Amino acid sequence: MIHAIKWAGPVPYHVVWFPETRDLDTVARLRAPVTVIRQASAAFMQHLPLPVIRRARFCTAVTDLTRSEDQLLADMHKTCRASVRRAMKVPHTFEVLPPGQAPEARRLINDFNRQLYGRPVSAANWQLTDRHGFVTQLRVDGHVIAVNTYLLDGLSRARGLYAATIPREGGAMPARTIAELNRLLTWYDMQYVRDLGVRIYDAGGLFDDPAHPSAGVDQFKLSFGFTRQYEYHALTSPYLLARRGLNRVEQRP
Repeated sequence: MIHAIKWAGPVPYHVVWFPETRDLDTVARLRAPVTVIRQASAAFMQHLPLPVIRRARFCTAVTDLTRSEDQLLADMHKTCRASVRRAMKVPHTFEVLPPGQAPEARRLINDFNRQLYGRPVSAANWQLTDRHGFVTQLRVDGHVIAVNTYLLDGLSRARGLYAATIPREGGAMPARTIAELNRLLTWYDMQYVRDLGVRIYDAGGLFDDPAHPSAGVDQFKLSFGFTRQYEYHALTSPYLLARRGLNRVEQRP
């Protein structure tokens, strides 16, 4: 489990990622107005000894890294495997860095987030990655082309958090080549964390809806042969006033 403290103005709150049943006592002892739970197992939620204010099922894409490299390659869709092999022919460099040592990656990800959400990644989430994760990136001719960030939960799981590439349109490189290098980066990431002894590669959330405008993101992840895994996001609090306050906020028009 990953545990972080964030702040909403002057008020601290806890965030726990990937809690399992072995973490029940630890989470129950946290003392803050609210604890945010990310990607908890069903068993954890069933036995959590705290009132749950809000709960939502979350679909993510995972694969078992305890299998051989040949098995992981065999799981890929044929077109994904071909893209990875074509990208390998492009001279490139694969790098793994702390976020604080990857300014180009941070800029690409912040720019991408601005396009999608109107704001960069928060300082708190960069700090979370600094403390509990890493950045990977591919360079071609000295330029960063594709980047990913991860959270690392010991040897249990590596979870993709943010990703970006250089713009696909109007750049110095064909859009198809950028897309294939992006697939290659994911393949290198899988190999890297597998070599560390990590058991589960988690590519991050799926929209799990073929009609969703961003269903292409799901197609990208599932093309690696990843499987859907359903977990839970939740809010909990040991304090009655905090629970009432959140309920009032949710009931406002």
